[in-house]
Amino acid sequence: MSSDPNERRLRLRAVLNAQSTAILVACLVLTAVGAGLVYTTHVDPGTETESRTVSSLTVESEYRHSATVTEPNAVFETGAVLDGRNTYFTRIAPELDVDVAMSYAASSAENVTVELDSVLVIRNVGEGDTVYWRETEPLASETVSGVGPGETVNTTFTLNSTAIDGRVASIEEQLGASPGETETFVTTEVAVDGSIGGVPTASTQTLDMTVAHSGDTYSVDEPGVQSDTTSRSEPVTVEREYGVLRSLGGPLLLLVGLVGAAGMRYAAREFDLALTPAERNYLSYRDDRSEFAEWITTFRLPTSVHERPTAEAGSLRDLVDFAIDNDTGVVEDPETGAFHAVSGDFVYTYRPPAPTDSGGGSGDQPDGDAIDPESGPGDRDAAERDGELADPESTDGDESMMNWVRGAVSFESADPDAAAAPNSGEETARDAEPSNDDENVTDDTV
Repeated sequence: MSSDPNERRLRLRAVLNAQSTAILVACLVLTAVGAGLVYTTHVDPGTETESRTVSSLTVESEYRHSATVTEPNAVFETGAVLDGRNTYFTRIAPELDVDVAMSYAASSAENVTVELDSVLVIRNVGEGDTVYWRETEPLASETVSGVGPGETVNTTFTLNSTAIDGRVASIEEQLGASPGETETFVTTEVAVDGSIGGVPTASTQTLDMTVAHSGDTYSVDEPGVQSDTTSRSEPVTVEREYGVLRSLGGPLLLLVGLVGAAGMRYAAREFDLALTPAERNYLSYRDDRSEFAEWITTFRLPTSVHERPTAEAGSLRDLVDFAIDNDTGVVEDPETGAFHAVSGDFVYTYRPPAPTDSGGGSGDQPDGDAIDPESGPGDRDAAERDGELADPESTDGDESMMNWVRGAVSFESADPDAAAAPNSGEETARDAEPSNDDENVTDDTV
C-alpha cells in the first residue's frame, strides 16, 4: 500500500485556484496602501501647525520664619534662634521673624522689576465663608529693579504674637461679640514685570501664611516653595513627523503586496493550480474519512467473507450511510486500504482513489496489485479478497473461485464478460486435466 500523498499541498492548490482572484486583489490593495503610506511618510509628509513656546517665566517664592528666645528658661538658652518650626512658645519667644524670598527663571530677561508687598490680615469668618469683620495691617513692601534670572529678592518683617492676641481681644471687646472664628494670616503679593525672551511679560503670585494663636503657643502654617510659570506661545508651521510603526509599516505593506501579487501571477502562469478529477476525488475521500472516523474500524476480515459477491460503493460516504442504515460496521483493511461493509450475502466495498493520475499513479492504488503465486498467506488472502486467482494449483483457490462465480451469476453482475472470464479459465483448467473416467477407459482398453 502506497504512502499518504501530500494532502496539504493539494488543499493549498485548491484554495489558490478557487481564491486566486481574491488573493490577487488583496495583494494589489496592500500594494496601493503601502505605496500611499510610503509616499505620504517619506516622500511628501506635508506640514502641520503646532504651538511653540517663545518665552517662559517661572517665579518661585517662599516664607522663611524663625523666633529668638528672649526669656530665660530651663530648656533653651537666651538668644537661641528657633527656626522652621510649626509651633513656637509665646512666653519665651513671642516675636516671629519672617523673610519672604523670591527668584525667577527665564532663558533671557531685560529690565525686570520685582515688587513684594506683605500684609497682615485679621478677620472673623463664619459658615459659608461669611466674613463678619476684617482688619489689615501693612507689614513690608519691597521694589527692586534690574533683577536678573536666578537672583533672589527678599523682604522681612516681624510678627509679635502677644500684640496680635491683644489686638484681636480689643476688637472683639469693642464689637461685643465674636460670631465666627477669628483667623490671622499674612498674604504676600509677588509681582514681576519686564521683557522675557524679547517679549513683554507680567506675572503675579500670591502667598498666604497662617498664624494660629492658642494662648501659650502659636503655630505657623506656610505653603513652602510656590512655583508659577507664565509662558507665551506662537503658532509655527513644521514638517509632519510620523512614528516608527508607520515609517516601517508602509514599506513592509508595499513589499508584501508586490511579492504576493508577483508570486500569484507566476504560480498561475507556470503551474496548473486546477485539481484533476482524481485529485478532487481523493480530497473528497479524505474529507469523508475524517468526518466518519468514528464509524470505521481497522482490522482484517476473514477469507470466507471475501468469497461473497462484491458491490462497489461510489464513495466512502455512501458506504457509511449504507452501513448505518443496515446496522453494520465499516471495516478498513490494513493491507489494501479498502473499506468493506458486510450485510446479508454481499460485501459492499469502497476503494479509495489515488491522489493523482500522473507519474505512475496507477501503481499507487491502495489495492489491486498483482500477487506473486509464491507469496505468503497474507498476500494470498488479499488476492482472494480482490477476486483474483493466487495459485492455479491450490484447491482452496479453485473452490473460492467457483463460489465467487456462482455468487456473481446469482447477483446478475453488470459486467458479464468479467464474470465469465474466471469461468472460462476454470473450464480450460478442468479440460486440461485428465478425468478419472478417461483413465478407466484407457485401463479397460488395455
